[in-house]
Amino acid sequence: MAQKTGSQSGFSQDAVVCVRHAQAAFSELLSGAGLGGARPTEIGRILGLDKTLAWKVSRFSDTEDLVKAVKHIPGQSGVEIVLKAAAANGVNEDRINAVREANQAFRNFVRQNAGDRRSFEAMLAAGGRDSAIEIEERRAFYRSGSAIWGVRARTQFLTLMLRPSPIDDDRIDVLQLSGFIDFERLRSDVPWIIRRLWTSDTEGTRDSNFRREALYPQELSQHALPMIPEFCSKPIPEIHQFEGADGVLYDEIAPGPVGKHGALTCVSGELYHSALPKHWNPENTFGRYELMLRTPVESVVFDIYVHNELTQFGNFDRSVYGLLEDRPGTGRGKTHNSPMIAAEPAHRMGPPPSPPIPQCSKIRDYSRMIHSSLERAGWESVESFRGYRCELEYPSTPACLTMECPILKQDG
Repeated sequence: MAQKTGSQSGFSQDAVVCVRHAQAAFSELLSGAGLGGARPTEIGRILGLDKTLAWKVSRFSDTEDLVKAVKHIPGQSGVEIVLKAAAANGVNEDRINAVREANQAFRNFVRQNAGDRRSFEAMLAAGGRDSAIEIEERRAFYRSGSAIWGVRARTQFLTLMLRPSPIDDDRIDVLQLSGFIDFERLRSDVPWIIRRLWTSDTEGTRDSNFRREALYPQELSQHALPMIPEFCSKPIPEIHQFEGADGVLYDEIAPGPVGKHGALTCVSGELYHSALPKHWNPENTFGRYELMLRTPVESVVFDIYVHNELTQFGNFDRSVYGLLEDRPGTGRGKTHNSPMIAAEPAHRMGPPPSPPIPQCSKIRDYSRMIHSSLERAGWESVESFRGYRCELEYPSTPACLTMECPILKQDG
């Protein structure tokens, strides 16, 4: 069957042929100079190349992984330097011309199919994702986004703790901690929304026992962002709240000093009583929890602690969905198609059956935050829970980080 033009597999096959031809030509060139299989230092010494160019030639010619090989192919001027050095060392003209032709064919292929090298590497990696390339691209996206929007943060986090409701056997309570660590403004006039709060006519909000409660209710009015002063920067970050035309409440960090001198940490905490259904039923077959990512951050940490009595809650998978296109999903409970990062098991915080270890180097005083929040809420200690974590570096925004688990049928 003929390959459909423009398809991923068709592109990948053509790219393999193009890159392998170039690699073979470089290998033959090195062999012609008596350097087949030589180390980069020897290549540099014999051909008179600087160590960086010698390393690139060596890595490109002998790296089996196609994506990694492409990252090391020398630039156009570097190729000409290598060819001139090879000619000076007696390599015959056929081998030199073979490299020049293969190099030109490679560059033509890149220009016609991708436009530039970085796009070509991304397209090539899509056929078999390379984590090093992805993290490099996400880091560049973070830096650009920070400069464009005028804000950035070291860490965004969300911690959810689930336990059976003591007043309603069919519901669960949720303790939520969330915030930003070392949030910085790059422009002083930029306010930044950090929370959107709305209610919908769901089973949880219809339930007569459902109730929201701030962990520090005496500190703030019931409509303000429920910050936990103990874990916020001093002075307490200035938060403005307003209601949009859509009825959604917005909390935003006010404009203020730029850079590290104006960096702030904002941590909030709430209790949701009788918030969610506890048992399996045809309309409650899985638990899905979401963290919306709209701020350029270096890292994001999403933890879920599940009470040991909730044995019907299975293990969690995590995935990431892009929100830029805001594509409607298919299937109940699915809000987006085609995840940016496909579902895979979340990291277990402590080997089963050991209790979770509430430690995170990216969140200052995280262990104390967990223990003191449980104590303030009047809940059991962390030893009564099992924990799951998803951690990402330089997440692309806007995106939705999801944690999802099956809810199992139980006898009786």
